[in-house]
Order: sequence, then structure tokens, then C-alpha cells
Amino acid sequence: MAIALTPFEAMCGFRQISEIALLLKKHPEFGNCISQEAKLEMFMASDPQSQKMALQLLFESFMSCPKEVTDKNLKELLVRLQLEQSTLFVHPHDEPAWERKCARAILRLAQQFPGDSGAMAPLFLNYLLIAPGESFFMAANEPHAYVAGEIIECMACSDNVVRAGLTPKFKDVDNLVKMLTYSTGGPSIGAGYPSMEDSRITRYTPPVPEFEVKFITIGPGEELVMRNPGVPAIAIIIEGTGTADENTALRPGQTYYWPGSSANIKFAVEQSRRGVLKVAFAHKNCNLSAPTAVNRDDFGGTSSVGITAPSSPMVSHSPMPYLGMNSGGSYHMNIFTKDVTPLPSL
Repeated sequence: MAIALTPFEAMCGFRQISEIALLLKKHPEFGNCISQEAKLEMFMASDPQSQKMALQLLFESFMSCPKEVTDKNLKELLVRLQLEQSTLFVHPHDEPAWERKCARAILRLAQQFPGDSGAMAPLFLNYLLIAPGESFFMAANEPHAYVAGEIIECMACSDNVVRAGLTPKFKDVDNLVKMLTYSTGGPSIGAGYPSMEDSRITRYTPPVPEFEVKFITIGPGEELVMRNPGVPAIAIIIEGTGTADENTALRPGQTYYWPGSSANIKFAVEQSRRGVLKVAFAHKNCNLSAPTAVNRDDFGGTSSVGITAPSSPMVSHSPMPYLGMNSGGSYHMNIFTKDVTPLPSL
């Protein structure tokens, strides 16, 4: 789960088949990196199973395309897109905004990672922007890439991070192709849910048992008693200063372990302070029956009551840390910034 601290950009999950098919026609350079068999399957796929097979074939074809072919077509694509984005080019009025933003994203990624074919990823991955306080949940074995902005990330403990592009690190394309679920559509975007015990506590609960995240926000001159959830928790001071139980000074970047058997904690902020105190907690999911996020594969089921799932949202650009995925068991929590450097964590 990613929770935005600033406006945040990411690529998450595969686009709908119809969108990818449209982009294959619009960008022949992209199509030149895909086998004829894969393109035919993409255009002919009609039922869910054939669409998954077509998507896997397309992704595998693109990722295994010879480097000299992708290099040549990426250069040609960038030249054309740069011309189309210039003031010399007359834009057709019927071009959807998401298509223009897709082109701008490719140009920015190519500038950040010269010669990396992963710059074409916006042509088959959903590109989205979320506002501070909003979040999205990604199930295991789903491709994602954090592009720009600052977030809290909470995830199940993973014994692998499989990368495929836009990174100087090792790329394990074969394993990634085999592991992905090949679901389509963007993730559900949520804004958390106010806690019943105090409206200043916002919980972000995914439809999985491993973890959930809670944010507390305390203004100057206020106090808040955080009840122990009864399970071990970790905390990160996100913003502002204050005290815990009157004698522990809190500063941004500090992290704490909260045993499940310990007492409640009273947070306080002096009246003289100008800003709020924000703290994030992560622990085992204690609200699994009332998730605030939805697993797309269960949309319409028990984990998605009252939640809407958007189609592929599109926004633009910025440098991308890596194109890959994670999977696994327990949980940990990090803060990621636009340069992908985590603050101190437990």
C-alpha cells in the first residue's frame, strides 16, 4: 500500500487491453518491438482468459525484443514525440488528454534513463497521480513503479524485488514474466477512513491480513490518546514536533517500536507550535472485515463494499526508480521520496 505525503506519480498494473491495442496502432515504433503473433493475439482477445494470455505474450515479446531493435525504435519514437509536443505541431482536438500525457511521460523517462526501453512502459502500464492523503493498494505479483513524489509504503515482507527496466540494478525479466498475474485496469484510489475512536485518526486498511496503516494528526494545543491495538506496531514521525507520554520528544524521521502488551500513548503538541504533528503507525490488520482499499480481483466481492474501482487513470511524467514488483508475507514500512532514499526505518 502506498499513501501519498505529497502529490505522487506512479505506474501501477497493466492497462486495459483496448487501450494497449489503441496505442499499438498509434505508435508503430512500439509495435515494431512486439512480435506479429503477440499483436494479433492482442487485437483478437475477447474473453478474460484470452486477454490474460495476450497480455503475457505482449509483455514477454516486448521484454525479450533484441536491444538493437528497441534502441532504434525508441530513438525514432522520441524524435516523433518531441516534434508532436513542440509548438510547431498542430494538435488534433480529438486527441484524449491521457494520450498526450502518456507521450510526455515517455519523454521524461527516456531523459532520466537514456537508452532504456522501459521508457515505453506508459504504453502498457497505467500512469496515475494521487493527492496527499490518498492511497492505492497493489496485490502481490502486480507490476508497479514509483515515479515521483513522497509516500509512506507499507508492504508484506518480501524475499524478492524483481526488476525489469529503468534501473541500473539487476533485471530478472524471465522470472517477472512468469510471476505476474496479468490483470488489467488501474488500482482503486482511496483516502482512508476516519477512526470511530477519534476523527483525527485515519486508517488505511487493505483487503489482506498482514498489515494496515493509521495516521494521526494533532494540532497545536491538542492531545490525543492512541489506544494500543493489542498487536506489535511500528511508528514513524512524519511531520511536526510534540511529545509522547509527556517526556518523550518527537521529531520528524524518528521511528519507534510499540509492543502489543504496552500501555496506551498520549501524544501532545504545545500551543506555541505552528504546525501539526503527524505520525504513521503500521501493524497487523485489525480491521480486515472493513477494508478501505480493494483488491481488483475481488472487485464486487467482500473486500470492495462501497468502493469504486477506476479505469486506467493517466497523468504525466518524472523519473522512475524501477519497473518491477514485490510479493511476500509479514510487513514493513518505509518512507520513500522522489529520489527513492528511505528515511531511517526500524
